[in-house]
Amino acid sequence: MPKKIFFVLLILLPFISIAQNNTGIPIPMKKRIVFYDKSFPVEGGFIKHEFLIAATKWFKNAFPGNAEPFHIGASGDINGTGIFKINTGPTGDYYDLRFKLEIVSNDTGYTIRAYNFYENSNIKGKSHEYSKIEYRWWDYRQGKPWSVEDKALFMGLDADMTAMFKSFGNDPSIIKSARRMHTPKFKVLAFFSTNVEEDHVDFAYDAIKFYKKMADQKGFAFDTTSNWENLNDANLEKYKEVIWLNEFPHNEAERRSFEKFMDGGGSWLGFHVSGYNDKDTKWPWFVKFMGGAVFYNNNWPPLPAKMIVDDNKHSVTKHLPKTYTAPINEWYGWKPNPRLNKDVKVLVTLDPSNYPLGKKDVITGGDIPVVWTNTKYKMVYMNMGHGDMNFESPLQNKMFEDAVLWLGK
Repeated sequence: MPKKIFFVLLILLPFISIAQNNTGIPIPMKKRIVFYDKSFPVEGGFIKHEFLIAATKWFKNAFPGNAEPFHIGASGDINGTGIFKINTGPTGDYYDLRFKLEIVSNDTGYTIRAYNFYENSNIKGKSHEYSKIEYRWWDYRQGKPWSVEDKALFMGLDADMTAMFKSFGNDPSIIKSARRMHTPKFKVLAFFSTNVEEDHVDFAYDAIKFYKKMADQKGFAFDTTSNWENLNDANLEKYKEVIWLNEFPHNEAERRSFEKFMDGGGSWLGFHVSGYNDKDTKWPWFVKFMGGAVFYNNNWPPLPAKMIVDDNKHSVTKHLPKTYTAPINEWYGWKPNPRLNKDVKVLVTLDPSNYPLGKKDVITGGDIPVVWTNTKYKMVYMNMGHGDMNFESPLQNKMFEDAVLWLGK
């Protein structure tokens, strides 16, 4: 097989009928250009993060030496420029083929496409510039080859494309990344709202992006919904873990379904306003669930603050140091203090060195837990969640990750 060097470039083209080809060489055409594509569906989806790593490694190892750049786009598609070298005669004649090639992936598989082929030969007496292969292919199909090498060129092109698809589809690392995802480690459903405070929506969108990427890496399923009617018995039966991103249920049916879910062994991660309750909330079960904590005060505007990590051995906080500085957030005070509840284990506390904390609304003192769990349930509450800066700390991000993994066990 001729040595091949290729990489990839993203251009989407509409699919139309394949042109007639009576040469016996199965070169496909779409929209009047040579166009190869092959889809590899994966039932239930695959781990996209592992797939991108495997695909990149395969390119580098199998086709070294190409100076043409390739990159992974924002949507996860791999794209660049490919090169084939095709020997066409016993005297050392050859053709270089340059083409655009892309790998587009989604939740159910991936597709490889190659098109925009340009050819250039080393034959003496001819111009050595790249030109579209369609010009040469058109005449060959009409029985008017430009030279005796044409048949070898087109047969080599099709053979190399077939070998490329086969090699990529059979790569062990790529096959491993395409393992079925209908049996994830656990399933998470995140609830959020878009008709709430803008800073709360910003955090929700950042959290969704963060946890979707993490789900790809760690092998769990992560679904989202802004329809709180999905907080019902039938839907919750599908999930191990529920996350509230800055919102909470507002009617009795949703509240009863959540109570049943948690009493039945489900797990919950709540951020920021998800734990808010006061005299008007009128949900006594949730107050007990939060360890008796009722919102008391807050600082304003949102500010960074130093944290004390109460327990470095707990699964949620095991990657945190004894102290760290959390990014900008609005911090809540609680009365009564959840630490007074014998069933509550406080994991992170606001450092008193922050006081006075605030400019308009100032917290002047007090013992203020920030992250805690009610040990009668599989739950974690985190006061973080106001604005678009909460994911700026790699340390804090590890806590966000570890909480989801611990709750998913």
